[in-house]
Amino acid sequence: MRDSGSFVAAFYDDLASFYDGLSRFRALRRVTRRDDALTMHRRLVGADGVVSPHVVHEYVRAALRQPRGARLLDAGCGLGGTCFDWHARIGGECDGLTLSPVQVAAARATAARNGLAARCRFHLLSYDADLAALGAFDAAIAIESLAHAPSPAATIANLARALRPGGRLAVVDDMPVVDLAADDPDLVAFRAGWRCPNLAREAEVPEMMVQAGLAVVHEEDLTPLMKQRAPARLERLVRLNRFVRAAGVARGLLGGQHGGLMLERLYRRGVMRYRLIVGAAPAVVTSAPA
Repeated sequence: MRDSGSFVAAFYDDLASFYDGLSRFRALRRVTRRDDALTMHRRLVGADGVVSPHVVHEYVRAALRQPRGARLLDAGCGLGGTCFDWHARIGGECDGLTLSPVQVAAARATAARNGLAARCRFHLLSYDADLAALGAFDAAIAIESLAHAPSPAATIANLARALRPGGRLAVVDDMPVVDLAADDPDLVAFRAGWRCPNLAREAEVPEMMVQAGLAVVHEEDLTPLMKQRAPARLERLVRLNRFVRAAGVARGLLGGQHGGLMLERLYRRGVMRYRLIVGAAPAVVTSAPA
């Protein structure tokens, strides 16, 4: 039997390969879709009615309540879109973490091209690794990345340790409702397709933050902002995906797409939530009694 360490290492390798492939595919899409070239988040409806993957950034910034110049840790930075958006709006320094060599190379290239290499740095590093060498942060963000954690509670605790006194951690992710069965077929298919080994439920994330020493200061359901496909169109795409996968074409990429379609089903059924939860570290660090 494999020990837990080797299992986690193998999982991270698979997740890195998954995001390498996804990032290469998205690079092709940039020819026709410039708005989301660097941001791989849910497309939400903004206050102006425009649907964009950047809308979630507005809600996260408002909930984090950070001043100009605040230092950010992006846990699961993808192609760097969140870091670049933060720097443009807040300033300060940003450090992004990803397991994907393709993503870190693309993010670094974009930073260098725009003269931001010294302000927006990207690391080929797990958010479960020792982050002490990176220093302390005013804010940390995990947007659609906690779902990939083998142990969400351990990941939250690790990110909490990276915060300065009074710093804030924002988690935004797909979170099943409490009573959704673990063996629900749509949930099982989503988790397999998107490499989500231990998906935290909506009531569990605040508890994990408290266990990590954070005070939960903000909770918000962003699900109503999601623009969903019509049920009939969604099911047509499900059937097409299954047909093409059965033919043996691009199974890895199409497996991820199948997981995404199953996620859409879960939202259509009302058993998945897109939640924003923010925890704050104590403003003053007290020493342990002698």
